[in-house]
Amino acid sequence: MPKRTAALVVLAVAVAAAALTIVLDWGWSAWIATLAIAAVALIVATWRSRPVLRTAAVVAAVAVVAAGILVVRVPPIRSAGWESGSDARLIAADDQLAVLLNQKTHAVQGRAISDGREVWKNSFGSSGTVRSQQLGTDAVLLYGDNQASVVSLADGKTRWQQDVGQQEPFTTNGDVVVFSGGKTTTGVEVQTGKKLWTYSGEATAGSGGQSSYNARRWVPRSDWIVIRGDSESAPVTVLDARTGQVAATVQVKSNDFVVAGKSFVEFGYTKLGRRLAKGTPLAGGKPWQAEFARSNSQESLDVVDGKARALYDTKAVYLDPGSGTVREVPIEDDWSVNWFNGGFGGRYVAVEQRDRDRSVDAWAVADTITGKLVNLAGRGQTVDLSIEQFSNDTAISRTTVVDAVGAKSDRYAWITDGVEHGQISTAGSRQRVGSAAGVVQLGQRILVLRKD
Repeated sequence: MPKRTAALVVLAVAVAAAALTIVLDWGWSAWIATLAIAAVALIVATWRSRPVLRTAAVVAAVAVVAAGILVVRVPPIRSAGWESGSDARLIAADDQLAVLLNQKTHAVQGRAISDGREVWKNSFGSSGTVRSQQLGTDAVLLYGDNQASVVSLADGKTRWQQDVGQQEPFTTNGDVVVFSGGKTTTGVEVQTGKKLWTYSGEATAGSGGQSSYNARRWVPRSDWIVIRGDSESAPVTVLDARTGQVAATVQVKSNDFVVAGKSFVEFGYTKLGRRLAKGTPLAGGKPWQAEFARSNSQESLDVVDGKARALYDTKAVYLDPGSGTVREVPIEDDWSVNWFNGGFGGRYVAVEQRDRDRSVDAWAVADTITGKLVNLAGRGQTVDLSIEQFSNDTAISRTTVVDAVGAKSDRYAWITDGVEHGQISTAGSRQRVGSAAGVVQLGQRILVLRKD
């Protein structure tokens, strides 16, 4: 058999094998091998032809391989950003600097977000795990071994450090940071560390996020905090976070409550089984009641966009804190909340669609304020999706995608204002994700994913 005929036969076989690679999911290596064989066969088949045809064959062979890689491979696999170090964790950021904390040495670094060069260095004296929270745009709070310290983002200097006893950081309103323990709650001035007020009892909710279910977690910016009574039957007290003054005392029947806007909102049930919300004003206004339907057994109560939100499988219910006006937002096209793949104290949720056998066959991110899906860019078939909330309006999604020949990649997207503003993909396993002010830590790399 002449070489040209043999080469054409090999070329035909390679093309058929390439098609089977996609249909039967033989994998990335088989796909590359079939592309390479097809390219070589094309060159051999035209080798004894005129120089122009030989040149065209070589160009076509290279184009076949390049197109095969670009069309099928899941892009982008790239190493943007800079290395943070194996033990360094992103804890804060502004427009110029990313602040990293080393959990082994407790060194604190301010590094330029553009290239990672060190701008300043500090340290926090603690023998155990150090917790941190960014306070506004110009400071970061460090806490460990009953010690609290506030460090300036601009120059890394320690503004103050003091013993806060058994109290842990709970919330802030920008000017005051609130610490709370089992017996007392204290407001401390952010700039000076001066104790402004102390109240007996433990903080259990703040107006910046989900309430009453996990008293020891950090709650985002709050103007009001709720102090639990000394027994379950005792009334709860709502304080002004800035002054520690009592705004209201409420006799609650359950832990189903939030503080939204200038109202304490408690959830109960009517005699007919509908959800009943009662609003108690904290700074002027009138009490109100509102009813709405609870659509399923799963429920998340929190504060989003300044309103009380009850989240269910296929809808979000928003209540205006001033009037109790109810607004129901159905999730687009009957997508359903994935209750296992993300936190719910924020605007965005991971959603899924199931087939007749109840197997998940599609994943997405939904914006609960609008009910619409967030458009996540990039090619590839989604096989898994999870979401991490970093604030009421900011989240990072992790989407595992596969290409036509089975190559798998994890794609991370920064979502805010209802749209995706940045993306990075990595081959391999899931990596730890951190975020601060549009700066993202993905594994050991620091990336800037913020809108222009």
